[in-house]
Amino acid sequence: MRRAIQWGVVCLMTTAATGCAARPSTGHIDTLNAQARFSGSWSVQWCDQSRPALDCGGFAVTLVQQGHRVCGDFSGALVNLRQVDEGAIAGIVDGEVAMLEVTSGRSETIMRIRATRVGRDLHWTQVGVTQQGASDIDVIALDDVLQLDARTNRRVPERCTPQVD
Repeated sequence: MRRAIQWGVVCLMTTAATGCAARPSTGHIDTLNAQARFSGSWSVQWCDQSRPALDCGGFAVTLVQQGHRVCGDFSGALVNLRQVDEGAIAGIVDGEVAMLEVTSGRSETIMRIRATRVGRDLHWTQVGVTQQGASDIDVIALDDVLQLDARTNRRVPERCTPQVD
């Protein structure tokens, strides 16, 4: 229970930092716009199996899709919550794939990520670095499967700013 509460706190830390208008999340994909396959919240938990007493970390994203554009935010925490990161996400959608630029608030590194919808999951893969930031650690998923988070307390952005088609 303690881990779930701490992970919830980490996830809530980044709800307002992205320049997106927000509304409460239902955790479900926007059923009014079947094309908005990337609108919602996803997360993955990272635990140290060799040291189960340590708090789990993880990575969570909240995205909104408008047409072919997507924006949102993320939060990440290493195992035992020893380092955290949060930042903004922006990109372009082409079918089941979104090419994203993920900006670390910790180091200002901008990573290029390919996010692919597979069923309810979001397959998240780093494909490059657009801008190298400071010599600090980034807490951004590199090659993970994020699961749709129906119980999230995060706020789903309603639209990207500036407003797009």
